[in-house]
Amino acid sequence: MHNIKRSLAAMLTAGAVVAALGACSSPGAGGSGQGGASGDVPAVVAENLAKYRDAAPPDYAGEPFDASPAKGKQVWWVTMYSGNPFLAAVGANFKAALEHAGVEVTTCDGKSNPVDYNNCISQAVAQGADAIQVDGPEAATYANALAEANAAGIPVLSGAAVDASGELHQGLAGQSSQAFVRSGELVADWIVADSGGSANVLFLTTPDVIGSLQEQEAFSARMTEVCPACTVTVKGVTIGNWASDLGPTTSAELTRNPTIDYVVPAFDPMTQFTNPAIQQAGKSGQVKVATINGSYQPMRELADGGLVAAEIGNDLNALGYIEADLVLRALVGAPTVQNAIAPVRIFDSNNVGELALSPETTIDGSWYAGQGVTADYFARLWAGT
Repeated sequence: MHNIKRSLAAMLTAGAVVAALGACSSPGAGGSGQGGASGDVPAVVAENLAKYRDAAPPDYAGEPFDASPAKGKQVWWVTMYSGNPFLAAVGANFKAALEHAGVEVTTCDGKSNPVDYNNCISQAVAQGADAIQVDGPEAATYANALAEANAAGIPVLSGAAVDASGELHQGLAGQSSQAFVRSGELVADWIVADSGGSANVLFLTTPDVIGSLQEQEAFSARMTEVCPACTVTVKGVTIGNWASDLGPTTSAELTRNPTIDYVVPAFDPMTQFTNPAIQQAGKSGQVKVATINGSYQPMRELADGGLVAAEIGNDLNALGYIEADLVLRALVGAPTVQNAIAPVRIFDSNNVGELALSPETTIDGSWYAGQGVTADYFARLWAGT
């Protein structure tokens, strides 16, 4: 498939700020600069980190097409839970992108309940939606409503649920996602480089979120591949029990295994529960937190020199526009796009100081391709150029 690539480097708001890593590291090389143990760090780790260390222009494998026939269409955006700031940010960008194309968007909150997001899809069908975008839940959890939409000839697309590199669930017209698998691999690479190839890691997953499991599986596989001297312990806490169980689970593992020196919450909102537990255990000077998403508060902690030492940030601006692109393609009958995955970038103490940190820049693409760059890119794509 032809890749559309334009040189937008001059428009980037964040510069190249991380030094390239060598084939082997001394203690701390490539991470925060303060790692403790020595060991061999494979060249593939250094190469992978270097690839994702800097801001980059859009590079999306979608052919240009004329999106103008979609103008005036009605699209429903069904979110797993409107109170999830990650999904809310994606939804805001998705809506802005489609409004630019003249498409009206109706939002329906699934309230973290399969009954409710099935009802949302059924309402969209009853009201004659032209397409439905579902963000968060796996397609298997709304199979009945999906079949109802299929019977009505309404395309349903999935986002932010499972890694888009996987097989498309039967009945879906398209699939996009954040980089679950790549993020898991990158956080593993960062820890290997930061520790000098010798780390004892606690990975905290969310077993009722498939994307979290995909992150953890990718992380564990990568650690096995590139860091035979590393140890990984995996514990799971369901999303509904974060507030009650994440802190005690973290504390118990730090007590059971006092040599743990890295904690990896699968999603960075989990740090509001894990980090106090690390502090209360008296481990602030020993344990580093490396996590995934690039949400504002954990990024602020990273910048301020707190427990968060690394973030694998996901470009929520790009993810919203990618979702909109797939919906527009479904509406006008243009070829779909495989592996529609949002860009990621590694942040640590070497480059976080170059960012303008605010709730707005967290979600507007400023840290990735640059504010407005992704919107301009897709506007040209949808104009057929």
